[in-house]
Amino acid sequence: MKQFLLLSIIITFLSSNFYTAQSQTAQTDTEFFIPIDKSNLYTRVVGNPDKPIIITLHGGPGAFNVDHEFYRDVFENDYLMVYFDQRGSGKSDEWKDKTMLTTDQFVKDLDKVVEYIKNKYPNKKINLLGSSWGGMYGFLYLIKHQKKINSFISNSGTANIQHNNFALIKHEKQLANKLIKETKDSTKINRYKEILQKLDVIEKSGFKSFFGDMNTIRYVFPKDLGFDVYWAQPKKKGKIEALIKDSDFYTRNKYTPELLEQAMTRFEYINETFHGQEAYNNLNILTEIGVIKTPVLVLQGEFDYAIGLESGRMIYKALKNVPKKDKELIYIKNTSHNIPSEEPEQLYAALTAFFKKHN
Repeated sequence: MKQFLLLSIIITFLSSNFYTAQSQTAQTDTEFFIPIDKSNLYTRVVGNPDKPIIITLHGGPGAFNVDHEFYRDVFENDYLMVYFDQRGSGKSDEWKDKTMLTTDQFVKDLDKVVEYIKNKYPNKKINLLGSSWGGMYGFLYLIKHQKKINSFISNSGTANIQHNNFALIKHEKQLANKLIKETKDSTKINRYKEILQKLDVIEKSGFKSFFGDMNTIRYVFPKDLGFDVYWAQPKKKGKIEALIKDSDFYTRNKYTPELLEQAMTRFEYINETFHGQEAYNNLNILTEIGVIKTPVLVLQGEFDYAIGLESGRMIYKALKNVPKKDKELIYIKNTSHNIPSEEPEQLYAALTAFFKKHN
């Protein structure tokens, strides 16, 4: 389980090995800790100190920030990139107090980060770029503090976790029923019927056993049903597996295998804590994001079953107060939840064009 989670974290962000850009030496590369309520967040700032700022929001909750690997050849010449590990994650201070592992607290933490960076690097536009959970995180922040942010990109993000779960269950039910009609193998038919029964139980449970149930419908059932929740092009997984065995990867990202193992242990704790909360598992902020007026780009994979195929369109429609000239919706063809690994060139083109337009 831990090895799979490790790959899931890294593939959400990394693709530098698969895309060649003109690399230029970063003008600054510094590390420090940002103080927040009762803790400190590890932060790395890399890039051009004379340019606008992009703060990246990693996935999870509970993952860690190695986005430098992804963005070093894409943004670091034209922006000042801020990579930080969220509360208790990665190289930030360890955090075990579950009462402060909530979305409200994380929004407060991000506001501390924004204020700290604004004071350290004054008179600069601050942009946000969130991936997966980081997309939801960015929207939660904009609802309360959008005046502090110049623009935001949600990459494979969501604004309705409840929808994600129901959409995946619906897809798996459709596949199971289809496969029952297509086979005469009694063993397979019984398995598909078993899956349908279990999906009914999970759907009606209110996601009270979210962590275990999601492991089942995201990693177990798809193997029987013949699809991958996170990949449209599963053959590209091998390149990621090779990357995390590359010593240069650790050097570039200032990690060691031991630190990575520690980060994974923290990830499991934080992720399970969040998914142990019914409020989080049923979180829906589609109505709330209607107050946002900040420029937003919504990016999603064409076959992203991790968040539901309609998630991007739902978000775009809900952003009713963002002027049409300032909001965009892009579905990347032949990709799922790992766009950077599956179609990096399309992704990079969309990211760079949007930030260039609004900076």
